[in-house]
Amino acid sequence: MGYFPDAKTIVTAPARWEAADWLTAVGVAGVTAGLYTQDGKIQNWAQKNKTSTADRIGDGATSIGFGAYTLPLLGGLYLYGHLADDAKARTTVLLAAESFVLTGVITQTIKFSAHRHRPYSGDPYHTWDGPGLSNASEKMSFPSGHASSAFAIATVVASEYENSFVVPPLAYGIASLTAMNRVLHNAHWTSDIFFGSAVGYFTGKMVVKSHDSSKKTNLMIVPVMDGKQAGLLMTYNY
Repeated sequence: MGYFPDAKTIVTAPARWEAADWLTAVGVAGVTAGLYTQDGKIQNWAQKNKTSTADRIGDGATSIGFGAYTLPLLGGLYLYGHLADDAKARTTVLLAAESFVLTGVITQTIKFSAHRHRPYSGDPYHTWDGPGLSNASEKMSFPSGHASSAFAIATVVASEYENSFVVPPLAYGIASLTAMNRVLHNAHWTSDIFFGSAVGYFTGKMVVKSHDSSKKTNLMIVPVMDGKQAGLLMTYNY
C-alpha cells in the first residue's frame, strides 16, 4: 500500500528540500558531470587492464546483487522471517522490494528520456538521442539499471541492519562490485553507474525513512463530540 504514496513523496521531494539536500543534489550532479568528461578515457583504461579474475569476482557479485540469486535470497529471508517470527526480516524484504520497483521506474524513465549509447555500440561517450520510445538496448546506457537496482536493495538491507558490523559493508560491497562490473563488461560508462548507484541509494533511503515508525509521534489528539458536550481526547502510546 505504500508504493503510490512513497512514489509521490519521491517525485515531490525537491519541493521540500532544505539547503543540505540541495548541496547533496549539486554534489551528485557535479561528480556525475566530472566523470562524464572522463568517460572515454576511463572506459579505454578499464578494457585494457581488466583481468579474468576481476571478471569472475564481478560476475559473482552481479549474480547476487542483481541476477539469478536476488529474488531467491529475498524470498529466503522473508520465509525465515515468517517461520522465525522475525518482523525485521519480513519488513526488510518488503521495503527492499518496494525500493527495487520504484528505483526501476525512475531508472527506466530516465533511460527513455536520455537514450545514451552504450560503450559497446562503438559510438563516442557523448552520443545521446534524447527522448523517444525506442527500447534498443544499445541506446539505454544512462543510468545503469544494474547499479541502481543493486543499491536500491543494498541500501534498505544496510539501513535496517545498520547496527551490524557485517551487513552494511557486505551489502554495499556487493552493490559496488555489481556496478563496477558493468564498466568492465563494456555495458556502461562510469558516469552511468555512479548516477544509477545514487538513484538506488537515495530511493532506498527515502523508502526506509517513510516507513520508519520510530520517528512517528506517539501522541494523538482528536476532537470528541457526544451531542451534549465537546472537547479534545488526548492519547499517548508507550
